[in-house]
Amino acid sequence: MPMHKVKVIVPITGEDEETILKEAAAIEMTDADAVEWRFDLAKALYSFDADSEAGDAEVYSAAETMQGILKMLSQRLEGKELLFTIRTKCQGGVFPNLPMVYEILLCEAIKSRSLDLIDIEDTTDPDSMERIMDLAKQYDVKTIVSYHDFDQTPDFDEILDKFDSIKSTGADIIKTAYMPGSASDVARVLSATAYYKEHDGRECRLITMSMGDLGKISRVSGAIFGSEYTFAAVGDTSAPGQMPIKTARYIMDALRGSVEPNVYLVGFMASGKSTVAARLKELTGKPVFEMDQCIVDKMGMSISDIFDKFGEQRFREIETETLMGIGAENGAIVSTGGGAPMRQENRDIMARKGKVIYLSVRPETVVSRLSVNQTERPLLKGHVDIDYVRELLGKRDPVYREAADVVIETDLMSVDEISRAIIDIVK
Repeated sequence: MPMHKVKVIVPITGEDEETILKEAAAIEMTDADAVEWRFDLAKALYSFDADSEAGDAEVYSAAETMQGILKMLSQRLEGKELLFTIRTKCQGGVFPNLPMVYEILLCEAIKSRSLDLIDIEDTTDPDSMERIMDLAKQYDVKTIVSYHDFDQTPDFDEILDKFDSIKSTGADIIKTAYMPGSASDVARVLSATAYYKEHDGRECRLITMSMGDLGKISRVSGAIFGSEYTFAAVGDTSAPGQMPIKTARYIMDALRGSVEPNVYLVGFMASGKSTVAARLKELTGKPVFEMDQCIVDKMGMSISDIFDKFGEQRFREIETETLMGIGAENGAIVSTGGGAPMRQENRDIMARKGKVIYLSVRPETVVSRLSVNQTERPLLKGHVDIDYVRELLGKRDPVYREAADVVIETDLMSVDEISRAIIDIVK
């Protein structure tokens, strides 16, 4: 079974709208592939009780609030898949066991036109599940039918039977999670996952895991055994055994082995990073991330305006968030800002995720290039001066060299020569 990229889902677990949106803002700059909103944990948004019957007005009021938040999440988390989940008490969540309310809220979430994925519990009444699935198909929302056992891990055949049972519902994705009592329980879940993918369910999409600390290995080994998604945390966890997204990514990248490292181009302003990155894209077809442009797109304002409004310190924080959000995947080419390597945190991120190449350039070359184009250079403060450039470059050059895996003296090289040298280095 060939290895594949496992997508990482990060949960939003806030109790109220303010906390939910704060969590979304924190997740926004990470390299999470998907975000799960655990509506059952948003207890400030509903007051349903299993001991009392929920009225229609109460249910649809909660649904309206929910839809509003879903639309905000969809806009804020653009580019990440959005999964909606209501985990009931019988499946390890906190939402009361109110089947009709559960169905209404799932359907109203689908109607928000904000979702990519929706979780439906395996214990849902078959007729109710069919109605939810039919609606999901109409709105092009993929369905995850999930089953959790917090008490035990069944035998091998029972795990396979559960896969078949969920598959028969018509689910787009099968999800199972079991609580292990021993290492052999964890191994059984992984083995059953691999067996099913290789034999009975080649075309099926699976999310499988063994819960708790004992089962952590199952959350990062999906590329080997066949699970397509895993769950990791930015803030609070939503299930036992979840680990921070940075940790999960690091381990998964190491396990996959074949992942090409990112190429980080560092250097002073006007050193040619953007031009070389564009040429590398032409030569290799690899994705390019222009960090300054990513920040401009994110903030909706120019770099100079960000400096003026928020100051350099806040800009550097945004720069780190942006750098962190670029995953180690497919050998991306990252053109960094001139000041990015000056922060130790940024140097650590680049060292962990790829190869750092310093495009060295003499002060005279910088001044010559900047005299033609000074746009978006807030640290120049409106002037190009050889002494100023020499002083600033003198402070940065030792740090660039310390951070770099390779230094290329570029003054006498063409863009094509630099680009091909980088390709040879990465090989």
